[in-house]
Amino acid sequence: MKVHHQLLRIFCLLLLSTTTVNAHADQESEMEARAALERFLAAWNSADNSAVQKTVNYPHITHSPMGLIVANEPEQFITDFDALKQQSWVRSTFDKITPRQSSDQKVNFEVEYSRLNTAGEVISRGYVFYVVTNNEGHWGMQYRAPGQLTLESGEAALENARQAAIALVDEFFVAFNAADNAALLRVNHVPQIMLSAGQFILAADVSSPIVTMSFERMRERENWHSSELGDFEIVNVSENQVIVELSFERFNPSFEHYLTGPAVWVLSKREENWGVEFRSLMSPTRHLQ
Repeated sequence: MKVHHQLLRIFCLLLLSTTTVNAHADQESEMEARAALERFLAAWNSADNSAVQKTVNYPHITHSPMGLIVANEPEQFITDFDALKQQSWVRSTFDKITPRQSSDQKVNFEVEYSRLNTAGEVISRGYVFYVVTNNEGHWGMQYRAPGQLTLESGEAALENARQAAIALVDEFFVAFNAADNAALLRVNHVPQIMLSAGQFILAADVSSPIVTMSFERMRERENWHSSELGDFEIVNVSENQVIVELSFERFNPSFEHYLTGPAVWVLSKREENWGVEFRSLMSPTRHLQ
Protein backbone atom coordinates (compact mmCIF):
# COMPACT_ATOMS: atom_id res chain seq x y z
CA MET A 1 0.00 0.00 0.00
CA LYS A 2 2.85 2.39 0.88
CA VAL A 3 4.45 1.66 -2.49
CA HIS A 4 1.19 2.55 -4.25
CA HIS A 5 0.97 5.82 -2.31
CA GLN A 6 4.59 6.65 -3.19
CA LEU A 7 3.99 5.94 -6.89
CA LEU A 8 0.84 8.04 -6.86
CA ARG A 9 2.72 10.89 -5.16
CA ILE A 10 5.54 10.72 -7.75
CA PHE A 11 3.01 10.69 -10.59
CA CYS A 12 1.20 13.73 -9.17
CA LEU A 13 4.47 15.61 -8.74
CA LEU A 14 5.49 14.83 -12.33
CA LEU A 15 2.08 15.93 -13.60
CA LEU A 16 2.26 19.15 -11.60
CA SER A 17 5.80 19.80 -12.86
CA THR A 18 4.75 19.25 -16.50
CA THR A 19 1.71 21.49 -16.09
CA THR A 20 3.85 24.23 -14.52
CA VAL A 21 6.41 24.05 -17.34
CA ASN A 22 3.69 24.17 -20.01
CA ALA A 23 1.95 27.09 -18.31
CA HIS A 24 5.27 28.96 -18.10
CA ALA A 25 6.00 28.29 -21.78
CA ASP A 26 2.53 29.53 -22.77
CA GLN A 27 3.03 32.64 -20.62
CA GLU A 28 6.29 33.41 -22.41
CA SER A 29 4.63 32.84 -25.79
CA GLU A 30 1.78 35.20 -24.90
CA MET A 31 4.30 37.88 -23.91
CA GLU A 32 6.25 37.45 -27.17
CA ALA A 33 3.08 37.43 -29.26
CA ARG A 34 1.64 40.47 -27.52
CA ALA A 35 4.92 42.35 -28.08
CA ALA A 36 4.60 41.44 -31.78
CA LEU A 37 1.12 42.98 -31.86
CA GLU A 38 2.44 46.14 -30.20
CA ARG A 39 5.19 46.37 -32.85
CA PHE A 40 2.55 45.96 -35.54
CA LEU A 41 0.45 48.76 -34.02
CA ALA A 42 3.45 51.10 -33.75
CA ALA A 43 4.34 50.46 -37.39
CA TRP A 44 0.68 50.89 -38.39
CA ASN A 45 0.56 54.29 -36.69
CA SER A 46 3.65 55.34 -38.62
CA ALA A 47 1.59 54.85 -41.82
CA ASP A 48 4.71 53.30 -43.36
CA ASN A 49 3.97 50.11 -45.30
CA SER A 50 7.60 49.03 -45.31
CA ALA A 51 7.66 49.21 -41.49
CA VAL A 52 4.35 47.31 -41.21
CA GLN A 53 5.57 44.60 -43.56
CA LYS A 54 8.44 43.75 -41.22
CA THR A 55 6.10 43.03 -38.29
CA VAL A 56 3.98 40.25 -39.81
CA ASN A 57 4.66 36.66 -40.87
CA TYR A 58 4.15 35.24 -44.35
CA PRO A 59 2.20 33.94 -46.09
CA HIS A 60 -0.16 36.40 -44.40
CA ILE A 61 -3.94 35.95 -44.48
CA THR A 62 -6.55 38.68 -44.23
CA HIS A 63 -10.03 37.20 -43.87
CA SER A 64 -12.13 39.88 -45.53
CA PRO A 65 -15.93 39.87 -45.96
CA MET A 66 -15.27 38.95 -49.60
CA GLY A 67 -12.95 36.03 -48.85
CA LEU A 68 -9.35 35.14 -48.09
CA ILE A 69 -6.64 37.59 -49.17
CA VAL A 70 -3.13 36.12 -49.13
CA ALA A 71 0.09 38.13 -49.15
CA ASN A 72 2.88 35.67 -49.96
CA GLU A 73 5.60 38.32 -49.87
CA PRO A 74 6.06 41.53 -47.86
CA GLU A 75 5.52 43.79 -50.87
CA GLN A 76 2.04 42.28 -51.30
CA PHE A 77 0.96 43.37 -47.81
CA ILE A 78 -0.21 46.91 -48.55
CA THR A 79 -2.54 49.26 -46.68
CA ASP A 80 -3.98 52.40 -48.25
CA PHE A 81 -3.08 54.82 -45.46
CA ASP A 82 -4.03 57.80 -47.65
CA ALA A 83 -7.60 56.52 -47.73
CA LEU A 84 -7.58 56.19 -43.94
CA LYS A 85 -6.27 59.75 -43.58
CA GLN A 86 -9.10 60.99 -45.80
CA GLN A 87 -11.43 59.59 -43.13
CA SER A 88 -9.65 61.85 -40.57
CA TRP A 89 -7.61 58.93 -39.19
CA VAL A 90 -4.34 59.80 -37.48
CA ARG A 91 -3.65 56.79 -35.28
CA SER A 92 -5.19 53.66 -33.77
CA THR A 93 -5.19 52.21 -30.28
CA PHE A 94 -5.65 48.70 -28.96
CA ASP A 95 -8.21 49.20 -26.20
CA LYS A 96 -8.57 45.59 -25.07
CA ILE A 97 -6.32 42.62 -25.88
CA THR A 98 -7.60 39.20 -24.81
CA PRO A 99 -5.36 36.14 -25.30
CA ARG A 100 -7.17 32.96 -26.29
CA GLN A 101 -5.57 29.60 -27.18
CA SER A 102 -1.78 29.61 -26.91
CA SER A 103 1.20 27.35 -27.49
CA ASP A 104 4.94 27.86 -27.87
CA GLN A 105 4.49 28.58 -31.60
CA LYS A 106 1.14 30.34 -31.85
CA VAL A 107 -1.20 32.60 -29.85
CA ASN A 108 -4.73 33.74 -30.71
CA PHE A 109 -5.97 37.17 -29.62
CA GLU A 110 -9.22 39.08 -29.59
CA VAL A 111 -8.56 42.80 -29.96
CA GLU A 112 -10.91 45.75 -29.60
CA TYR A 113 -9.47 48.88 -31.21
CA SER A 114 -10.25 52.54 -31.82
CA ARG A 115 -9.34 54.90 -34.64
CA LEU A 116 -8.60 58.49 -33.60
CA ASN A 117 -8.40 61.87 -35.34
CA THR A 118 -5.95 64.74 -34.75
CA ALA A 119 -7.97 65.95 -31.75
CA GLY A 120 -7.69 62.50 -30.15
CA GLU A 121 -11.39 61.86 -30.70
CA VAL A 122 -12.60 58.36 -31.52
CA ILE A 123 -13.93 58.24 -35.08
CA SER A 124 -14.64 54.50 -35.10
CA ARG A 125 -14.26 51.35 -33.03
CA GLY A 126 -13.87 47.77 -34.14
CA TYR A 127 -12.95 44.16 -33.38
CA VAL A 128 -10.38 41.89 -34.97
CA PHE A 129 -9.26 38.32 -34.28
CA TYR A 130 -5.52 37.78 -34.70
CA VAL A 131 -3.38 34.65 -34.97
CA VAL A 132 0.23 35.48 -34.07
CA THR A 133 2.86 32.88 -34.98
CA ASN A 134 6.52 32.14 -34.31
CA ASN A 135 8.15 31.66 -37.70
CA GLU A 136 11.78 30.61 -37.25
CA GLY A 137 12.15 32.83 -34.19
CA HIS A 138 10.20 35.79 -35.58
CA TRP A 139 6.92 36.45 -33.81
CA GLY A 140 4.45 38.18 -36.11
CA MET A 141 0.77 38.45 -36.87
CA GLN A 142 -0.09 35.97 -39.64
CA TYR A 143 -3.90 36.00 -39.74
CA ARG A 144 -6.55 38.62 -39.08
CA ALA A 145 -10.31 38.46 -39.27
CA PRO A 146 -12.47 41.52 -38.61
CA GLY A 147 -15.45 40.61 -36.46
CA GLN A 148 -18.36 42.33 -34.81
CA LEU A 149 -17.91 44.53 -31.75
CA THR A 150 -21.48 45.71 -31.22
CA LEU A 151 -24.91 44.70 -32.42
CA GLU A 152 -24.35 45.89 -35.96
CA SER A 153 -26.72 43.15 -37.07
CA GLY A 154 -30.05 42.33 -35.50
CA GLU A 155 -30.10 39.80 -32.68
CA ALA A 156 -32.19 37.40 -34.78
CA ALA A 157 -29.55 37.37 -37.53
CA LEU A 158 -26.78 36.74 -34.99
CA GLU A 159 -28.72 33.90 -33.37
CA ASN A 160 -29.27 32.35 -36.81
CA ALA A 161 -25.50 32.53 -37.41
CA ARG A 162 -24.78 30.91 -34.02
CA GLN A 163 -27.18 28.07 -34.66
CA ALA A 164 -25.82 27.58 -38.19
CA ALA A 165 -22.29 27.33 -36.79
CA ILE A 166 -23.28 24.79 -34.13
CA ALA A 167 -25.13 22.66 -36.68
CA LEU A 168 -22.25 22.83 -39.17
CA VAL A 169 -19.64 21.70 -36.63
CA ASP A 170 -21.88 18.78 -35.62
CA GLU A 171 -22.37 17.87 -39.27
CA PHE A 172 -18.60 18.04 -39.83
CA PHE A 173 -17.90 15.48 -37.09
CA VAL A 174 -20.68 13.16 -38.29
CA ALA A 175 -19.25 13.22 -41.83
CA PHE A 176 -15.69 12.80 -40.53
CA ASN A 177 -16.56 9.73 -38.47
CA ALA A 178 -18.43 8.26 -41.41
CA ALA A 179 -15.29 8.83 -43.54
CA ASP A 180 -17.64 10.52 -45.99
CA ASN A 181 -15.71 13.02 -48.10
CA ALA A 182 -18.77 13.96 -50.14
CA ALA A 183 -20.52 15.04 -46.95
CA LEU A 184 -17.38 16.87 -45.75
CA LEU A 185 -17.31 18.90 -48.95
CA ARG A 186 -20.79 20.17 -48.10
CA VAL A 187 -19.46 21.79 -44.90
CA ASN A 188 -16.11 23.01 -46.26
CA HIS A 189 -15.57 26.06 -48.42
CA VAL A 190 -12.97 26.01 -51.17
CA PRO A 191 -10.64 27.85 -51.29
CA GLN A 192 -9.76 27.23 -47.66
CA ILE A 193 -6.57 27.79 -45.64
CA MET A 194 -5.09 25.87 -42.72
CA LEU A 195 -2.18 26.87 -40.48
CA SER A 196 -0.78 23.72 -38.87
CA ALA A 197 2.60 22.81 -37.38
CA GLY A 198 4.22 25.86 -38.95
CA GLN A 199 2.79 25.05 -42.37
CA PHE A 200 0.56 27.19 -44.58
CA ILE A 201 -1.79 24.89 -46.49
CA LEU A 202 -4.01 26.30 -49.23
CA ALA A 203 -6.89 24.18 -50.50
CA ALA A 204 -7.31 25.72 -53.94
CA ASP A 205 -9.63 22.93 -55.09
CA VAL A 206 -11.51 19.94 -53.70
CA SER A 207 -8.56 17.57 -54.23
CA SER A 208 -6.65 19.18 -51.36
CA PRO A 209 -5.96 16.78 -48.46
CA ILE A 210 -7.43 19.24 -45.95
CA VAL A 211 -10.89 19.02 -47.53
CA THR A 212 -10.74 15.53 -49.09
CA MET A 213 -9.32 13.33 -46.35
CA SER A 214 -7.33 10.11 -46.73
CA PHE A 215 -9.01 8.16 -43.93
CA GLU A 216 -7.12 4.98 -44.79
CA ARG A 217 -3.87 6.82 -44.28
CA MET A 218 -5.08 8.10 -40.89
CA ARG A 219 -5.94 4.55 -39.85
CA GLU A 220 -2.56 3.23 -40.96
CA ARG A 221 -0.49 6.12 -39.61
CA GLU A 222 -2.10 6.68 -36.20
CA ASN A 223 -4.59 3.81 -35.74
CA TRP A 224 -7.46 6.29 -35.89
CA HIS A 225 -10.99 5.01 -35.37
CA SER A 226 -13.15 8.04 -34.52
CA SER A 227 -13.15 11.67 -33.43
CA GLU A 228 -15.28 13.62 -31.01
CA LEU A 229 -15.83 17.31 -30.40
CA GLY A 230 -14.28 18.32 -27.09
CA ASP A 231 -14.20 21.95 -25.96
CA PHE A 232 -16.35 24.29 -28.01
CA GLU A 233 -16.73 28.06 -27.66
CA ILE A 234 -18.13 30.65 -30.02
CA VAL A 235 -15.69 33.56 -29.84
CA ASN A 236 -17.28 36.11 -32.16
CA VAL A 237 -20.44 36.24 -34.26
CA SER A 238 -21.45 38.43 -37.15
CA GLU A 239 -24.19 37.87 -39.68
CA ASN A 240 -21.94 36.10 -42.20
CA GLN A 241 -19.02 34.87 -40.06
CA VAL A 242 -18.56 32.89 -36.86
CA ILE A 243 -15.21 32.37 -35.12
CA VAL A 244 -15.03 29.31 -32.86
CA GLU A 245 -12.34 27.77 -30.69
CA LEU A 246 -12.65 24.04 -30.16
CA SER A 247 -10.74 20.84 -29.58
CA PHE A 248 -11.07 17.56 -31.44
CA GLU A 249 -10.48 14.31 -29.58
CA ARG A 250 -9.23 11.20 -31.41
CA PHE A 251 -9.77 7.58 -30.40
CA ASN A 252 -8.28 4.28 -31.59
CA PRO A 253 -10.26 1.06 -32.28
CA SER A 254 -9.98 0.15 -28.57
CA PHE A 255 -11.71 3.48 -27.81
CA GLU A 256 -8.58 4.76 -26.11
CA HIS A 257 -8.29 8.53 -26.19
CA TYR A 258 -4.93 9.17 -27.84
CA LEU A 259 -4.94 12.81 -28.97
CA THR A 260 -6.43 16.25 -28.22
CA GLY A 261 -6.09 18.93 -30.88
CA PRO A 262 -7.03 22.54 -30.00
CA ALA A 263 -7.96 24.70 -32.99
CA VAL A 264 -9.71 27.82 -34.18
CA TRP A 265 -12.17 27.53 -37.05
CA VAL A 266 -13.65 30.44 -38.96
CA LEU A 267 -16.98 29.65 -40.58
CA SER A 268 -18.30 31.90 -43.34
CA LYS A 269 -21.55 32.26 -45.23
CA ARG A 270 -20.93 32.29 -48.98
CA GLU A 271 -23.81 32.40 -51.46
CA GLU A 272 -26.23 31.49 -48.65
CA ASN A 273 -24.16 28.43 -47.66
CA TRP A 274 -22.17 28.12 -44.43
CA GLY A 275 -18.82 26.36 -44.46
CA VAL A 276 -15.40 26.17 -42.82
CA GLU A 277 -13.08 28.65 -44.56
CA PHE A 278 -10.07 28.89 -42.25
CA ARG A 279 -8.54 26.58 -39.64
CA SER A 280 -5.56 27.09 -37.36
CA LEU A 281 -4.37 24.09 -35.36
CA MET A 282 -2.43 24.29 -32.11
CA SER A 283 0.14 21.67 -31.17
CA PRO A 284 -1.80 18.52 -30.15
CA THR A 285 -1.51 16.75 -26.82
CA ARG A 286 -0.81 13.01 -27.14
CA HIS A 287 -2.21 10.82 -24.38
CA LEU A 288 -0.71 7.43 -25.24
CA GLN A 289 2.96 6.54 -25.49
